[in-house]
Amino acid sequence: MLKAVEILNVIPYSITCKFNTGEVRKIDMKEIISNSKAYVDKEKLMNIEFFKKVSIGEFGELQWSNAAFMRDENNEWIKCEFDLSPEFVYQHSVVV
Repeated sequence: MLKAVEILNVIPYSITCKFNTGEVRKIDMKEIISNSKAYVDKEKLMNIEFFKKVSIGEFGELQWSNAAFMRDENNEWIKCEFDLSPEFVYQHSVVV
């Protein structure tokens, strides 16, 4: 199973991370954020200080807390994590 295992560098708006394959890859997030669906808090993600708070989740995904919206059981909008699967990050990144 492919996983991001370490974030090596975060600059406006790209992330360099190491995968469990040993590869180091860099993903440019600017276009990904701007093309995201309405449920993503684009303004928050484009704030560089917030953007730098990216972390790796338990399944090797890149994630930001409280950067997206979803409906709860009462159909109310609530904040949730915005994450990118390790497969997506891998496919949309380049080897460094």
